[in-house]
Amino acid sequence: MTSGSEQQEKFAKRRLALVSDTLYFSVLLASLLWIVAPNPFVTISYLFGALSGTAYSYGLGKYVETIGGSIDDEGAEGAGVGQARFAFLILLFVAVGKFRAQGLLEIPSIMGFFTYQLASLGQGLREIDD
Repeated sequence: MTSGSEQQEKFAKRRLALVSDTLYFSVLLASLLWIVAPNPFVTISYLFGALSGTAYSYGLGKYVETIGGSIDDEGAEGAGVGQARFAFLILLFVAVGKFRAQGLLEIPSIMGFFTYQLASLGQGLREIDD
């Protein structure tokens, strides 16, 4: 049986792994897009969405960390970021709409946002020894 602080430490490591894997996949895919895509705005749009997706995965991790606790717990101090995690997606849509005339593309931005799903899949397939 593990204590609550040990469980929180394990979860913090997994949350950091999810965010870093999201960033890794984002850079890897953006590099491939830079080589393959003839329009540089495809890569720029993808990176913009990928950064929003990375911020979303961080907020999602903070939200999940606060589940099961009360407002009086010391771990509840980061709950505001988790509750605002959908703001990253909304801001992505607003920014893409605003800067579409300057070349920002919708589909690569949305695909970049959902890169965190690849990292999530990687976390799910990873073998964990606890």
